[in-house]
Amino acid sequence: MPARVPGARLATTFVPAAAAACAIAAVVAVPRGDAPLRTYAGTSTTAHALDLVAGLALVVAGSVAWSQSRLRRIGVLAILAGAAWFVPDWEGWDGGPTLARSIAAAAGPLYLALVVQLALAFPSGRLRAGAARAFVGSVYAVAAVVGVGWALFRDPFADPGCWRDCDANDLLVWADSGLALGLRDVWLCAELAIGLLLPAMIVLRLGRTEAWERRTLVAVLVPAGLVGLAEAAYAGALLHTRLEDPRQGYLASIFAARALAATAIAAGLGWSVVSARQTRTAVSRLVDELRSAPPPGALAERLAVALGDPRLEVAYWLPSLRRYVDGRGRRLDPPVASNGRTATPIVHDGQPVAVIVHDADLLGGAGLEELGASARLAVDNERLHAEVVARLEDLRESRIRIVQTGDAERRRLERDLHDGAQQRLLALSYDLRLAAAAAREHGDADAARLLASAVDESQVALDELRDLARGIYPAILTEAGLGPALATLADTAPIPVELGDVPGERLPPAVETTAYVGVADAVADAVSRNASFVAIQLRRETGRLFIAIDDDGKARAGAMAHIEDRVGALDGRLELGPRTLRVEIPCA
Repeated sequence: MPARVPGARLATTFVPAAAAACAIAAVVAVPRGDAPLRTYAGTSTTAHALDLVAGLALVVAGSVAWSQSRLRRIGVLAILAGAAWFVPDWEGWDGGPTLARSIAAAAGPLYLALVVQLALAFPSGRLRAGAARAFVGSVYAVAAVVGVGWALFRDPFADPGCWRDCDANDLLVWADSGLALGLRDVWLCAELAIGLLLPAMIVLRLGRTEAWERRTLVAVLVPAGLVGLAEAAYAGALLHTRLEDPRQGYLASIFAARALAATAIAAGLGWSVVSARQTRTAVSRLVDELRSAPPPGALAERLAVALGDPRLEVAYWLPSLRRYVDGRGRRLDPPVASNGRTATPIVHDGQPVAVIVHDADLLGGAGLEELGASARLAVDNERLHAEVVARLEDLRESRIRIVQTGDAERRRLERDLHDGAQQRLLALSYDLRLAAAAAREHGDADAARLLASAVDESQVALDELRDLARGIYPAILTEAGLGPALATLADTAPIPVELGDVPGERLPPAVETTAYVGVADAVADAVSRNASFVAIQLRRETGRLFIAIDDDGKARAGAMAHIEDRVGALDGRLELGPRTLRVEIPCA
């Protein structure tokens, strides 16, 4: 059996005691008939019902929440808050044990402190923010100082505002009415400030959370904020009215608002318990689904839906590639816990398989580890699929790098031919022309004829070199873009080429090169099939470049592997027909 946590042991001991105390307060403490009025619950049947519902609802909701491991700490706080709600009834218990009434008088400030802690620690029961810890600690400190001060120095007989317990104080050490009244004013001012600060802190917390998380928190935090406002109104009324009379209409209304706000907290906590159970049920269904080996890539999405955390991520560790990837094989940074997120590892045979990054309060890491153990087959399948996809992605990136490297080398070779061999041939042709002119001037006909022939040969060589350079990589493509390059290609083609509109904006170099080479190869293929014309259409939409090429030549017999490889390297698509060619290239 798992070891019980301290909160569980405390709750196990306290639940029966709290229930018994509440029953005593409900049946015995509230005055009836002609008994002196000592509590708000005694003013009317409605007030009595509101009083009982508020306190018992907190105790019942806390007991139910305690049964959920995720809400165990909050459940204990709710039970304590329910018991503290009945403290004024114990203090006003006419004929009750004087020691119990004296302790109740000192414990009065604890209700607000418990609600503050419950609100700021919900749902984990832990105070994560430094400001929240400081605020809760300050509230408890003020409540403790005031409560202990009342217990030690307050003499009910000397208190002009006494109306609940005016008989005796069994804890009295030294009667000091001035100090006791001063402590009363200190607590009322503190209660007013705390009641106003609590809603402000709740609003700030809700504003910093995601929308999906906010839906979980508002059920408890909004009623807690209303409790703060109701307590502030109560403190303000008592600061204004030194003598408290529960028969006064506005004080009775404030009591009703306080009771309804406490009941709303219990209702919100009950809703949270139901939501947590629904999540557990969804996880159980998810485990059954995962055991039946769902399609690869669906694990993270199904986990996010089942657990109610849309930001949930599953990172798979690939030992062979030494990196983390998602279900689609995309590289991920090493998962780390941050900003209220935690990383739960899934381990198999001592080796890491995956890491689930999720909300730190989500079911607890143990629950997710159990989920991973129960659905290990699905996790392993998903990881293997991710590894295959990652390797395919590496291959695609490698193909892109090969194409880009090849294009870069072609551009370099074209520049070398243009700036090197072509310039030297031009200089040689110029020198031969000068030599031929000098031979004719000196009457050497044979030399002039030979030099003229050499000039013609050099011009032919220069033209062939220019054609070779353009075939290796057209300089106009780099300088002016795809449109002018295709226009030049159409003008120099051996058959008529009908070129439609071409996107005017520049595209990525790899896309422009692939489109140009594809069109050039298609034109050359149409010429080889005795076509009389070629029609070319290009358009860009939704981040992709579409190319349509048609001709009237003989039916195409073979594939065009060169174009297919280039287009595939850019994650594009190619459709080849007898006289048609359709290309789609991503260009975002």
